[in-house]
Amino acid sequence: MLARTVPEEDIVATSTSARSAARAERERQVLDHARAAPMAPRWIFTLQGWDAYVHEMIKRPDLADSAPLGTPVTSDDARLRYHGHLLVVPNPAFDAALLKAHRLLLVNRNRREGLMDRVIDGPPGTGKTFLLRAIGREFQSSIEEVHGDRIPVVHIMAPQDADNLANWVWAIAEFLGLAPAPLTEDEVRQPRRTPDLSQSVWHVLERRWTQLLLVDGMQRVHPDQLVPVLHYFDRLREELGITTIFCGTGAREIVRAARVKADGLSEAHQGLSLRAPIITGEDGKEHKVLPQADPSRLPVTWLDPIPLCEGDQDAWPSVVRGFEEALCLHGLSPHALVREAKYLHLRTGGYLRLLSQLICQAAVTAIEDGIEDITPELLEAVDVGG
Repeated sequence: MLARTVPEEDIVATSTSARSAARAERERQVLDHARAAPMAPRWIFTLQGWDAYVHEMIKRPDLADSAPLGTPVTSDDARLRYHGHLLVVPNPAFDAALLKAHRLLLVNRNRREGLMDRVIDGPPGTGKTFLLRAIGREFQSSIEEVHGDRIPVVHIMAPQDADNLANWVWAIAEFLGLAPAPLTEDEVRQPRRTPDLSQSVWHVLERRWTQLLLVDGMQRVHPDQLVPVLHYFDRLREELGITTIFCGTGAREIVRAARVKADGLSEAHQGLSLRAPIITGEDGKEHKVLPQADPSRLPVTWLDPIPLCEGDQDAWPSVVRGFEEALCLHGLSPHALVREAKYLHLRTGGYLRLLSQLICQAAVTAIEDGIEDITPELLEAVDVGG
């Protein structure tokens, strides 16, 4: 019997389809893991607290195991705790940003030079902090699949007194458990004496293979305060392979302005212009070709409020639908939130923080009052500002 010959174009199509399916599955795993655990706000700037956050899986309670309809609930009710968390649902802009960061870190962890940091920026209340932490969660989880003895991620807030490099190092040391805590009430009242922990921090970061530094709260930092710190972060990146992600409203311009001052880029640009190639233009005169790229600018993930566009089912409606599917109520009406999508956007302006608070507070009220449903009247009674 003659073997059937498969056309070459069919082989190529099959191979392409398999690669696309594999890529889609990997992207789904990345996004699902990032959404699996809502933010645990307490003690997250310590190693133990961060690890607890990374491994915490908050799942939707089973209604069959909850208090029956009409039964009073206690403050420790599983559904109250569940709706008290920040519910994170599929969001096209958030998902795209998470995947971009995932690929940046995948490239950075496999090279010794040419690593690149990143910035997360946007108005307050758009989900920047959660995105920052979701990036860290997903990255640490991927490392722990292979290595269980590392500290892949360090998460700090920009220090209150950001003028001194020692305070930035201290923030990292506190996360790692290296900063000595006050032992008595008198020590708490005394001005903190900041020892030089730079060598201890460097030793731990190097020995435990730290590869990602998350810095939140950049909106509180003046560019002049960041100048002495950038070269320290540069050393972390160039000698230890640590990527830094800066996060905060205005972070893009804060980091760029600090970089210009830290590196004297105005003089650098002058030097580049002296070495720029010379071409003859159409006017017959010689012109220097200046570089278009600006080395002071990092790649930026920008989060905006989610718009509500006529006929668009991929942005705001999908987010509202995701919240509705995440709710855990005995008597939730079909499309209880989806049919109120325009109202919800009017109340929140598309800001995720306001939307999450509005829906979660309404859900908690519905459980405590025994309504077990989300109604327009209930939403109207919830005050979230905005």
